[in-house]
Amino acid sequence: MQDRVLVIGIDAMDPRIVDRLDLPNLKSLETYRRLETTIPPETPVAWSAASTGSNPGRYGIFDFINRDPKTYLPRLNLAEEKHGLVGMKFSCAMKGVPFWRILNEKDIKTTVIRWPVTFPAEKVKGRMLSGLGVVDIKGMLNSYSYYTDEDLGEDVEGKEKIIRVTIKNNLIETYISGPLIRKGSEIRDVRVPMKIMLKEGGAVINVQNQEFFLKPKQWSQMIRVKFKLRPFSHVYGIMKFYLISIRPTFKMYMTSVQIDPENQVVDITYPREYGKELVREIGLFYTLGMPEDTKAVTENKLSERVFLEQVKQIEEERRKMFFYEFERFEDGLYAFVFDAGDRLEHIFWRKMDLDSRNFEVPKEIEEYYVEKDRFIGEVLSRLDDDVKLIIFSDHGFSNFERQVNVNSWLVEEGYMSLKGDTSGTLFEFVDWENTQAYSLGFTSLYVNLKGREGKGIVDEAEKCDLIEEISKKLRKLKDGSRRVFTNVYKGEEIYEGRYSHLAPDLVLGFSPGYRMSWRSAVGALDPQVIFDNKGKWRGDHLVDRSHVPGVLFANFKTKEKNPNIIDIAPTVLKLFDVEIPRYMDGKALI
Repeated sequence: MQDRVLVIGIDAMDPRIVDRLDLPNLKSLETYRRLETTIPPETPVAWSAASTGSNPGRYGIFDFINRDPKTYLPRLNLAEEKHGLVGMKFSCAMKGVPFWRILNEKDIKTTVIRWPVTFPAEKVKGRMLSGLGVVDIKGMLNSYSYYTDEDLGEDVEGKEKIIRVTIKNNLIETYISGPLIRKGSEIRDVRVPMKIMLKEGGAVINVQNQEFFLKPKQWSQMIRVKFKLRPFSHVYGIMKFYLISIRPTFKMYMTSVQIDPENQVVDITYPREYGKELVREIGLFYTLGMPEDTKAVTENKLSERVFLEQVKQIEEERRKMFFYEFERFEDGLYAFVFDAGDRLEHIFWRKMDLDSRNFEVPKEIEEYYVEKDRFIGEVLSRLDDDVKLIIFSDHGFSNFERQVNVNSWLVEEGYMSLKGDTSGTLFEFVDWENTQAYSLGFTSLYVNLKGREGKGIVDEAEKCDLIEEISKKLRKLKDGSRRVFTNVYKGEEIYEGRYSHLAPDLVLGFSPGYRMSWRSAVGALDPQVIFDNKGKWRGDHLVDRSHVPGVLFANFKTKEKNPNIIDIAPTVLKLFDVEIPRYMDGKALI
């Protein structure tokens, strides 16, 4: 039996890049394998499979986006909002039993930091800091602000995040947009006044008696702000500013207003005091589930250079956090997830030509892998011989060259009928009384089933034939000479468990280069079924799992040559000599 097990997750570490680069510390470990991922290889699906040792039918997450079958409306599978944002009531979207909970039942202490889909933080015998899924104080995954005196027009991407300012006598009087509250029948944001005085060589920013000077191309420290909701009720938030320019145009970026770890409006740590402890040790830190602001980059509000600066800031916070816990890791489990690589690959993967035998890894990605290898080297140099180490990624990566609108395809094939204006989202244009199927999410397709969907028309007796017919057509779909789909799976054949009835009827395994279009994922149409992806986000992993395996490293030998991500949880339990529950689909690798 082990006294200590260290698990390090590195989101999106790709085996092809690992094989290509000189990573001596990772490659010195006794085990290196490609790690088969989930169907589909989506972040909340894969990390939940790793923590539960189970297929998605046992924990209820099948896509980034789920749907309410009665209303056809989407729900994000990172956290479930139970009430309105006022009061900030959330529950964890993952319904399975993670391995740390099983260890706690055996009185084995656990420290789990930034594991995805752990928001809100659960009560553990040890400590927890939630990861991907943590919202900002608006209850959103990202709501950055962009201050400018420039008229960017009505069609600019991300216009809802733009705060237009006016300069009078070198003074800007504006505000910070905070939590959303209900006032009568309206929902509005709570605002805190902010003044910006333009000076020679920079700007003085004043908010709630806090004053600081920023030069152009400079980041602020993390700032804390107090939002008054009503008499005797308030919420704290934290944010950073980046001054882009003063003249000829004023431009300033502000991160999402994030949950203050010392004054948590929703539990992001357990115990709550752990948030204060981390701040005392490393200072205020990014708490958002995905703080690396890819959205600001793709909406052309932050340059790639500034984005890289932000990523490095976040990684340095995580490094400090990791070693703070590592230095006092005396018994039990310590699990820590690094996920900035995923964000970097989304943005910079487009610079890589994997079809070339001697492909070059973009320097932005290479530097991250090399730094992670250097970090692992430091861990190994300080790791006691009796500690078992597991390092793994949830998936690899692929190209995203062409967008596919499956809803537009369903219209063309006669499975979806339309009415009225077809430019909206959330299926506003669908004639449900004449629609047999619809797609929502990044890999999911559903039959409009009578008795299950709110306006279902397909009889149960017709369901299987319809699913087979649609799947056959999708398998044959081509873009020129290229197949769009590698696999099309029937949900009832690949999932089992108490939540399998919530699964999509078809799960779409895209071929490399293809991915669900952004509009199709949220129930909207595009003019074409297949079209070029011209955005900066041109790397992704939402393809068939055969194309994007993850990696597995360990400082001990494993017996399985083809491990699966569902083997992580039972392996951890076996290392502690804890009985593996029968419901786990994975197997111990030792």
